[in-house]
Amino acid sequence: MIDVSCDQCGKEYRVDETRINNENAKFKCKVCQSPIIVSLPGKGESTASENLDQAPPSGSSGEKVRINDVMPMTGESKIWFGLGAKVISIMLIVSLVPLSIFWTILYRESSNQVRNDTEVLMAQIAHGLGNQVEEWIDKNVRVLKTAARLSDTLSMDKSLQEPILKAISEDYPWMYLVFTVDAQGRNVARDDGNPLTDYSDRQYYQDVLSGNTLAWQTLIGRTSGKPALVIAVPIKSGETVTGVMAAAMTIDDISRSVAQWQRGNTGFAFLVDETGKVVSHQIQEYVTSEKNLMDHPLIMAYDQNRKATSISFTSDNEQVVLGHAIGNQYGWTLAVQQDHEEVFKPLRDIQRFAILLLLGTVVLVVVIALISARSITSPIIRLTNAAEKMSLGDLNVKIDIKSRDEIGNLAKAVGRMQTSLRLAIERLRRK
Repeated sequence: MIDVSCDQCGKEYRVDETRINNENAKFKCKVCQSPIIVSLPGKGESTASENLDQAPPSGSSGEKVRINDVMPMTGESKIWFGLGAKVISIMLIVSLVPLSIFWTILYRESSNQVRNDTEVLMAQIAHGLGNQVEEWIDKNVRVLKTAARLSDTLSMDKSLQEPILKAISEDYPWMYLVFTVDAQGRNVARDDGNPLTDYSDRQYYQDVLSGNTLAWQTLIGRTSGKPALVIAVPIKSGETVTGVMAAAMTIDDISRSVAQWQRGNTGFAFLVDETGKVVSHQIQEYVTSEKNLMDHPLIMAYDQNRKATSISFTSDNEQVVLGHAIGNQYGWTLAVQQDHEEVFKPLRDIQRFAILLLLGTVVLVVVIALISARSITSPIIRLTNAAEKMSLGDLNVKIDIKSRDEIGNLAKAVGRMQTSLRLAIERLRRK
């Protein structure tokens, strides 16, 4: 056992030297909290913190100190958040925080820009396709209106009307039937030579007789047995409607540009008439069955606003969809849509690359920080150990630090202090 006493208050302690693993150890006085340094026999004398040459006489009674209260003096003290960790943290904060903020802002702005660009593109496509449909219909309407004003047509004579009807079908081959109907709904003349029939039940005939200057109807044609569009204009004698001139054309012909438009894997366009029945769609079954899409989110949004509308909605397969819808002068609605997932795929690819780049940056910063921290902390640890040994009386400890920076200057200063202490002790011994 080693007996030691506190220089400040005189409190005596007894320490079991077999429980000390290092050459020197220290503990705090329980009375005044002053440090007490203990050296193993043969390695140095037991001493109080401010007087290395004093020790209590052997055999004196003192309080026994538990080994857990004794802390080694040599080696590195346990540091929870040391200089190395601080260097790594600072480098990560300095490098990653601005990068993360920049990417967050950039991603948000890019997302908004992609969405805006997509909406603008959809609007342009919808207007372009809508204009094609309108121009196509207008062209046919102008032909019928011109023919309806001819004297041979106004005569309501079958023999005079048939040459006109045949000439129209020859110049406009997509019209599979051009015909006239009298005021009672009976077929007067037709271009295909088939038997005359009764059209009084058709809505377009009734609309023209009611005073409309233009009527149309999407239906399954009696002649073709296929989905068709019928356009009808009045035949007038003065202000009196004496009959109706009409032309039937397959929907495939007028909507091919709409049905065939596609963008990516999920982008497509479709066209519905004023009642919501499909006029053109990439799914042909919707056309042949005259499926009603009045409850489609895009069609409903347009009907509410009655102007060009861009919205996001969830489709039947639970996919978020971006879409744009516009109307035309006939009350039809043309819609363009594409899955949100596909629209933003290029941006997400960039995001994944940015995340990988960020992770790579983290690894690189940590490696550089570890190397930098080690280059700083290693000489500091060596200087700390040397200072600890010097404080215990070992003034011959070697300080081998060759750095040409502030730490090197510190090492030189410690070396000069070591030399000064050694010379001072030698002068004291001579006296």
